[in-house]
Amino acid sequence: MDVSPEKTVSNAIDEVLSRLDHGTKAKMDITVTKAMLTTMVREAHVLQYKSALHELTEHLKERGVDTAAMEGSTSMFLEKVRFMQATALREFTADDHGKSSSEKTVCEVGFNAGHSALLWLLAGATRVVSFELGQHSYSHVAAEWLSVRFPGKLHLVMGDSMQSVPLYHTMFPDEKCNIVFIDGGHKFEHAKSDMLNFRKFVELSPSASLGHILLVDDTNMPEVGAAWAQAQAEGTVVEVGMVLSHCATAYNTPFSGSLHWNGNLFSETSESIRPYWAGSLSFGRYLP
Repeated sequence: MDVSPEKTVSNAIDEVLSRLDHGTKAKMDITVTKAMLTTMVREAHVLQYKSALHELTEHLKERGVDTAAMEGSTSMFLEKVRFMQATALREFTADDHGKSSSEKTVCEVGFNAGHSALLWLLAGATRVVSFELGQHSYSHVAAEWLSVRFPGKLHLVMGDSMQSVPLYHTMFPDEKCNIVFIDGGHKFEHAKSDMLNFRKFVELSPSASLGHILLVDDTNMPEVGAAWAQAQAEGTVVEVGMVLSHCATAYNTPFSGSLHWNGNLFSETSESIRPYWAGSLSFGRYLP
């Protein structure tokens, strides 16, 4: 599925409006029309991702992976997926004035089965540097599949991120990341280490509109949340906001919640989510 980014909808509508006479414009509710079409395009990105996830899941199954027993999954948190996609699309496609490939880089901790890496690549990233502990064999299978689908764009680094991230920076000191996504170890020391080590990979700017975007997953977990709070208290990062997302129940069926093409936001139904299990994704940036 080839889906245009949100800016294409807005630009297309503006172009059409410029050709309409005043009387016709007066009969249209432009704000509602643009909002509805933008929502539809955004959800088309979700469906594109879901389709690709299905292909990846089937590939893993064919290789003997028990996908129902895999550890964690970005794809099971629909609101997180929407936010991550919107973040990447805004960074990589909206108002893109000839950005080079080096300006479309995501650095992440926590590759696992490749769900987040797939999201970034579909959303326009030209380079994803992913750090993974490597304790699950299916990570290699997923990485192979992604490398075939997105040749030369995925760079997977195996090992404990507390050592592999600083070592990687020593080897490639000029590597810069537009988006940093931290979703690795959930112990305090791991989360704190990842937050501090990735600071070297971003362009620091006093302006919130320049530089980079920092995403830290699972800040609802006590130790990750404590590391995030300490980083803020120490003036290392600033939080801009947080996304709270329920987890869908069917582990091997990405986005088990109902999706409706009715002009409204798609959402999980009460029957398809675990109301007692919700995860938070905090976002902000590193401070200079």
